Amino acid sequence: MKPITEEKFESILKFLEEKKIDVLMITDYENSRNVNLQYLSGHPTDATMLINSSGESILIPWDVPLAEKHSEVDEIINPANFSFNIFLAMKDLFENRWKKASIAVGVHSTTTYGFIIKMKALIPGVAYFEEPIQIEQFFQKLRATKTELEIKKLLKAAEIGTKIISDIQDFCINSPDGTEKDLSFTVRKRIADYAGDDVAFEPLVANSSRAHEIHQYPYASDQKFGLPGLALIDFGAKFQGYNSDITVPISFGKLSDEQIKMRELTVKSYEAAIEMIDIDVPLWKIHDTAEQILKKGGYSMPYSLGHGLGLTVHDSPSISRKPTDEYSKKHWKEETIQDGMVFTVEPGAYKQGLGGQRLENDVLIRNGKVEIITKSEPLNF
Repeated sequence: MKPITEEKFESILKFLEEKKIDVLMITDYENSRNVNLQYLSGHPTDATMLINSSGESILIPWDVPLAEKHSEVDEIINPANFSFNIFLAMKDLFENRWKKASIAVGVHSTTTYGFIIKMKALIPGVAYFEEPIQIEQFFQKLRATKTELEIKKLLKAAEIGTKIISDIQDFCINSPDGTEKDLSFTVRKRIADYAGDDVAFEPLVANSSRAHEIHQYPYASDQKFGLPGLALIDFGAKFQGYNSDITVPISFGKLSDEQIKMRELTVKSYEAAIEMIDIDVPLWKIHDTAEQILKKGGYSMPYSLGHGLGLTVHDSPSISRKPTDEYSKKHWKEETIQDGMVFTVEPGAYKQGLGGQRLENDVLIRNGKVEIITKSEPLNF
């Protein structure tokens, strides 16, 4: 079943009309993934989708049986009928069915340059809409609010993630010599046990010697997890393609005054951000509120406060600061909290030698109300 509603599909056709685009093209392949393919068609991967200005939807998949099982489109074209060349399949559509001397094609910005070059070589009558960033931004706005079907799946992913917090607590108590990799494996196994598809991303598991890093590499090491000080684990569960994202701040042993301060500031920043969330509140103001608390305490947060959740872990919207450079300001538009949004809130304080703390939960805006759909909180051992 495709996630998009008829109302949102109609908004795509209106966008095509306004921009004078004859055909919208969405590509998703191994070298350039684009979940909008699944969003629009229900087909999970590896295909080109075309939507013309009259609303006709056509899918040219690599795996035809998979497309027949999952997709909801007007037509599936088998590339085997065109020497397994999707460009020849599109050429036939453009020249023999739609029969226009010049067709304006709108291309998402994730479509590779190599794909466009091949298309130009085989279909010379194609003209391209020259502002692919407008198409990308349109889809970001479209997917920033979730449908009921999407919310149902996100709630299940959040439920699975919340269950695992108890398993993390049990690990810290019952496996005092367990490594970061051991904890990562535990999380992965539990997601499967609780009927999740997979991890939403590689869990970031960091003891007190690595938790000052924002994104750890390797994601989990052979080091003992329960070292004295400030640690964390950042993980998520995937359910039917939809993702949760949770960070649990953890401490082991007696903390120094500064480590206690780091923990308290993280919680204070998180609570202030949650308190700010309401319909029509600008997203940048929520980020700014959390960031100022950390700055006044002497810590920086070199990332956005939060991000949307959906078919990707970093979906729309972005709860981030206002841009300051001229190029970004040119394309930036203020976004506000709207019904149907699902996003993370994840402030943190970090310092090498002391560790790091990040408290992250997932938030749903439904019927004008704020729901915290995951249940992370600081754990102390």
